[in-house]
Amino acid sequence: MMLKIENLSKAYGSNNAVIDLSLNIPSGEVFGLLGPNGAGKTTTLKIIPGLVVPDRGRIEVDSIDASEDPEGVRAVIAYVPDEPTIYPRLSGREFLRFTGRMRDIPPDELERRIIFHEDLFDMGEWLDSRAEGYSHGMVQRVVLSAAFIARPSLYVIDEPHVGLDPATAETFNKMARAAAASGAAIILSTHTLPVARAFCDRLGIIHEGRLIEVLRTDQIGGEDLRDIFFRITGILETLREI
Repeated sequence: MMLKIENLSKAYGSNNAVIDLSLNIPSGEVFGLLGPNGAGKTTTLKIIPGLVVPDRGRIEVDSIDASEDPEGVRAVIAYVPDEPTIYPRLSGREFLRFTGRMRDIPPDELERRIIFHEDLFDMGEWLDSRAEGYSHGMVQRVVLSAAFIARPSLYVIDEPHVGLDPATAETFNKMARAAAASGAAIILSTHTLPVARAFCDRLGIIHEGRLIEVLRTDQIGGEDLRDIFFRITGILETLREI
């Protein structure tokens, strides 16, 4: 398994953000965490690269135990947060060069990858301007490019489609599927039902910090994904009682 999570839990005071979550994701899979805001998706994703320390549980990435070798885990992960940022005084190109050097990508190869993604994500008109003038969508394109340039074993991406126009979102989808086809694993979060159904191999329904069911998207059939989520979480029963 590329990613193994066992009995993961995290609380902030009296708020249980993640409760006893276990999950296995193999190489080549795109896995989506589906749930409303506040369900525990972002906390789960932040724990994987070590940005949040869990109260208990175990994480293993590409056979590396995160508690024993956190640097080794971070070296094989590319993480994209739900609110990506770039140093405002840097241009997008400078940011890509900086992150590429941090990954020890040889200079000539790094430049080739940057040029490829510059064209792919249509960034040529503004990639050399300072990031302080970028829109959210422009920042998202640069940060996603940095993740693909790194070519990690595991992509951890929080709400990748937010801020992207339809054409750029489709470009991301194709790049992510190509990364998975090459052997990487991808775990992402979304609260967008059409994205979850069309893009992911499996979906984990997360609600109030608990991973309550995992579904294969090719086995959902004609049932509306919204109805599946409501049925699994019990929200419809709650609404009937109000």
